[in-house]
Amino acid sequence: MPIRLLVVDDHPLVRDTLTDALGRSALVDVVGVACDGAEAVEAAVRLVPDVVLMDLVMPVLDGAEATRRLLALLPGTRVVVLTSAVGGRLERAALNAGAATILHKDAGIDAVLDAVVAVSPGGVNP
Repeated sequence: MPIRLLVVDDHPLVRDTLTDALGRSALVDVVGVACDGAEAVEAAVRLVPDVVLMDLVMPVLDGAEATRRLLALLPGTRVVVLTSAVGGRLERAALNAGAATILHKDAGIDAVLDAVVAVSPGGVNP
């Protein structure tokens, strides 16, 4: 069965590109998208994805806090943070909140797919 994936990013181009590129893989079923952290938590509760690909810097609710809230409600879901920020408080906060791994947005789509597969239930954490 494909990995149920929720894509979260406040930039429509990034969100749409990730959704399209990852959706082409037979390994992934993109079950939804969200444009901020609050919407991500709501969508995750409704859709129960295996993995959430979470932007870190977003309006309304940042990715670290969204990760904390989401995992409190859905502890079996895994979160891969994808960010343009390098190091710093928000990355540490995301890891402390339970994010499985952090990738930078300069990673290629293959690296993102590999991370999603690796952290998914039954995968091997990178």
